[in-house]
Order: sequence, then C-alpha cells, then structure tokens
Amino acid sequence: MPPSRAELAAKHARARRLLRAGHSTAAVATALHMDRRSVRQLRIDAGIPARPGGTPQTRTVEEKWRSHTRRTGGGHMTWTGEHTSGGGRVMRHSGTAYSAHRVAYRIHHGTDPEGYAKAGCGRPGCVAPEHQIDTAERRVVHAPRTVYDSAEAKLAALTRSAPGGHLEWTGPHDSDGRPLLNHRGRHLVPARVVFVQHYGRPPEGHVTVACDHPGCLTGAHLDDRRSRAQHARAIAALGI
Repeated sequence: MPPSRAELAAKHARARRLLRAGHSTAAVATALHMDRRSVRQLRIDAGIPARPGGTPQTRTVEEKWRSHTRRTGGGHMTWTGEHTSGGGRVMRHSGTAYSAHRVAYRIHHGTDPEGYAKAGCGRPGCVAPEHQIDTAERRVVHAPRTVYDSAEAKLAALTRSAPGGHLEWTGPHDSDGRPLLNHRGRHLVPARVVFVQHYGRPPEGHVTVACDHPGCLTGAHLDDRRSRAQHARAIAALGI
C-alpha cells in the first residue's frame, strides 16, 4: 500500500533535517529507503548545499555495475539500477554517467564498443556482458540472411562446442530465455531437433538435459520420457 500524503510529507521533512545536518544524498536515501534522485531534488528545492566532494567512491565502475545486476534464466541479466525517462539503463560513478550496456560490453570484450552497445541476444534490456554487441557487430547481424536448406543445417550454424563434449546454443532466445529456432516459418525447439537427429525418432513428451551443463544440445545428453524410463529400469535392475 503506497504511503499517505501525511506519511510522505513526514519522510521528506526528515530527509531535509538529515541533509541540513550534513548527511550525504546517498546516506539519506539509504536510511529512508528513498530514491537518490528524489533526495537530490529535495536538497535542491530546499537550497541545501551538497557535501563538499560528496561521498568518496571506493568501488570501481565495474564493481558498482555488478551491484546493480541480477542473473535471470537463459544466461540473461537484468539491470536493477537507474533508468532514464526514455528507458535507458544508466549508472553514475564519481559524477560521471555510464551506459550499463557500454560497461557490460567493456567487461566482456576488454575495449569500449564502436558506437552504441546493446543486447544482441533477443532479450530486451539484457545487460549480460557476453550478450552485448556494438554498432559494428549489428551491421553484420543486419546483413542479408543466410538461407539454410534444413532446420538441422541452421541449428548446426547456431551452436558451438563446449568443453566436456557439450554443445551450446548461440542463436536468439524468446522472451522467456528459451532458444528460438525458426526455419521457413516454423518455430522449432532446438533440443527436439537434435533429439531426432541422434535417436532417429521423435521424442516422447518433454526433452530434458541429462548432463550437468545447462541447456546442453549434445544428442547423447538428451532424454525423453521413453529414455528416462529405460534409465530408471536399468538403475533399478542394478539395485542402486
């Protein structure tokens, strides 16, 4: 339930008292569970000068960036920090504003992006460092699309080998973070396509990953209802 006008006025009055007592904007925002921008505006409206030098910043840009992120499914990452009025993801460090996507790009690539950086994984607003692409890479992405003769050929082009005999998906994801494979107007589940390739039959029920590598697409590492039942019977016969 949102606070009443009286409660909000009391909080603002307390914030102004703390600011006049010499507390920093950040300290007041933390103590009263307020947004820093609101506290900063209260300071300006009340004509209270900011603390000389402000609060010393002890964290690096990258460390502060990580404190405003949260991992989600599919390897994506959500930005929990400040947003601009237009929805941009930003962070302020020692008086300088940084784009969350540019910082993420630099963390993964070790260099600043060419032009703008943004998520190239298909998840709007994702700030996972490994999912960022810059203007130069987007030119490649928007180049004429390769035409694949089959769904299997397209799947092979959108996967890569990983240590331990695993296979990782490198293509786009849907809004829920699941791999998205489109071929000639059909929406396909990559794991089911791989399962048919490996076992030579359609899967029964859901296809699950039997290894410890999340999202693995190696055929031998996938199970369906029938293979899971066969594994269960084999284990039972061994008395395990």
